[in-house]
Amino acid sequence: MANFFISYSRKDAAETAKNLRKYICKLDSAHDVFLDSESIKPGVNWKAELQKKIKDCDHFVYIHSKASLESPYIKQELSWVYQSELKTGIRKMLVYRLGYADLFPQLAPYQVMDATDDFVIDFYKLMTGVFSVNSFYTVEHEIKLADEFWYKGKFWIEAPVDFLKKIQMVEYRFDYGWDDPPILVKYSATTLKRKFAVPFDTKYHFTIFVMLYLWNTKELAFSKTIPIYH
Repeated sequence: MANFFISYSRKDAAETAKNLRKYICKLDSAHDVFLDSESIKPGVNWKAELQKKIKDCDHFVYIHSKASLESPYIKQELSWVYQSELKTGIRKMLVYRLGYADLFPQLAPYQVMDATDDFVIDFYKLMTGVFSVNSFYTVEHEIKLADEFWYKGKFWIEAPVDFLKKIQMVEYRFDYGWDDPPILVKYSATTLKRKFAVPFDTKYHFTIFVMLYLWNTKELAFSKTIPIYH
């Protein structure tokens, strides 16, 4: 079971939003799918209800349309989901774009799927993205040959500046697949520009395990396999 929030403009995306809700419920009747026209009860504080649902949802599906570009309500919802993502480091939002509506800069880090004439195919592609692991950050690396056998490189954390500010420490474990214990490196960057970078050198392929420690105490894990070829 998962909690979904569908964000859309009633002016030009109401039918798409209802279809999306129907198909998600058909996929698993245990899913809780929030759609304002169907889910808000009369008399409730709708603004507080929207904010709570966005905070608690597992997946936020934003239907991006021409009318949504002008909607102050959509802008508020996007602001709430962005703040929710910053607190956990987990990306909630996927963007389903109608009619190739113009994109704005805030959507650049997100997966955008363009609608086609076949909604069923669109839906299953969208669900593939929804249920994949989407972190709000990535562990990047660069590597180069230092001599005949040895490679040198570095790792760093790539993420929006607002998220980098929330990282207290990064822990790297280098596992070469031998009997020796992994090498543990704890590093706390002094400036955001350094992006918690750490150097390494090797002659064998290995897997790196990364743990982020955020100031709100939530821990995030990530693994990355680095192939080395001679």
